[in-house]
Formats: sequence, C-alpha cells, structure tokens
Amino acid sequence: MKRLAQLTLVLATAALVSQTAFAQASSLSKYDQLKVAVQKICPVTGKPLGSMGDPLKVKIGEEQIFLCCKGCTKGQINKQHWATIHSNFAAAQGICPVMEKALPANPKSTVVNGQTVYVCCPPCTKKIQADPKKFLTKVAGYYQGALKGKPAQKGIGEGHPHSDATAGISNRDQMKIAVQKICPVSGKPLGSMGAPIKVKAAGMDLFLCCEGCKKGKVNKQHWAAIRGNIAKAQGICPVMEKELPANPKSTVVDGQIVFVCCPPCTKKIEKEPAKFLAKVDAYYMAALKQPKANAPAVLR
Repeated sequence: MKRLAQLTLVLATAALVSQTAFAQASSLSKYDQLKVAVQKICPVTGKPLGSMGDPLKVKIGEEQIFLCCKGCTKGQINKQHWATIHSNFAAAQGICPVMEKALPANPKSTVVNGQTVYVCCPPCTKKIQADPKKFLTKVAGYYQGALKGKPAQKGIGEGHPHSDATAGISNRDQMKIAVQKICPVSGKPLGSMGAPIKVKAAGMDLFLCCEGCKKGKVNKQHWAAIRGNIAKAQGICPVMEKELPANPKSTVVDGQIVFVCCPPCTKKIEKEPAKFLAKVDAYYMAALKQPKANAPAVLR
C-alpha cells in the first residue's frame, strides 16, 4: 500500500488491452501479489493465476485485473468467471471499510484506483471516493487476514442508516437469505421481523423470519416460491454449465439445495459438493449483483 501510484504496470482503455507486459510474480508489488492471491482465477479461462506462468495485469473498464497468460488478451471474458472473481474479492474483504461491519449478502461497491471496494450501503461509497488511500489500506488488511485465515474484526458504526438485521450472520448465510427472500411459514420478507432464524428442514438449511415461526407450519405456496427464488438465482446447472430447464431436478448437499439440468448431474454434485457449491455461490452472487455482474464483452 506504500505505492498505490504504481498500480499502473499495464494500461488499457475500457475493455481493450492495447499493450501487454509480463512480470515475474516476485517483481510485482506486494499489493499486486496480494490482489492476485485474492482474485485466484483468470476471468477468461477460469484457470488459477500462476498456473500458466506469470499473471498479466490489465485494465478492464475501470478495474485492474489479472489474466493467466498473454493469450487471454485476445479472449472473451466468461460471465461466470467474472462473477466468481468479484465473489472472491467480496469474500476476502468481508467488512465494510467505512463502518467496519460485515458486508451484507448483496453489497454495493465502488471502484477507486482500479480496485473494487465493497460497502454496506451507498453513502459509504462517497467516503471511500473522498479518501481512497485510507480505505484501500483497510481493505488490504482485510485481504491479508482472509488469506491467513484470520477474519477482520467487525464493529458497528455509530449512526449508520443500514439495518443490523443480519448482524452476526456469516456472509454466506446472508447471501442465502437474500436469495431465499421470504419465510416459508409466514411469507414475510426475511429481515422484516429482526434477524432471520436458521433452521433445518428436510435436510436443508432454511431461514425463518422470527422465533415464533418455529411453532408454525410451512406454507406450500411460500415453499414453492422459495424453491423458485433459489432456482432463479442459481439459473445454471453447475455441472453442465448451461441454463436450468423449466422444471429442474435437484439434490441437497451440505444443507443446500442445488438444481441441475438432469438426474445424472446430481451424482456428480454429491461426489464433489464443495466444488459445485462454490459455483452455485458464484451464480447467486451474480444474480444478486445484476446488472453489474455482467462481464465486459471482449478483450482484444
């Protein structure tokens, strides 16, 4: 973070890469090495950064991103890889650097000095834009903590307008709450009655709007709506990577329902749940971030 001005190793305009240059990972600034570790994959091929040689730094739109190799400058950004990358950045950051509290499931963001910074609400973006160095330093600290397996300390900002209904709930569960949307008992929006309550039903982790609903019965219409919400947010079979049919099959792994295009895909998911749940999380993030999660069209 000492030399934020050096973040322009490779320059390009909009989504075009007019000039490219390679650099040994060791020659990258420590800050860029940190970003490579957090980004993890190439937005074109999806391959791990470093697996094809030295990561290549380019500018896509306003963001500075790394590709796995020079050949990818002629490729097209993959929508799912793009969503995964932003999910990686959001997960590693985890905390709004302004209010120092956990990011919500669908965080807002701003780009400063080529880097996307996630926040808990729109007012925070203005503060970051007014003092980018201060807040990018905080974000770098969050990244370092995530890579070392040490979550950043969470605090609650005074006088903040954002709801604390999901305070204390993990980022992943907040994302699942945003996808589920409603309570299966009352049909009320999750968060409207305070912090949602996590329960297990038919092997699934679900959320209720309040403690009182633990004594209630699941409403068939609300249950169908929840399944529809989850299927819509997922949108893609994580095995075949194609759009889900109108009446998709499903399986439950690690408490989460996953929709697929055909029965054989369920067996593959059950064999490697972590792999495919990571994909589903990326699909959720893309759905919650629309339209921003749509990738830039082409690198040339």
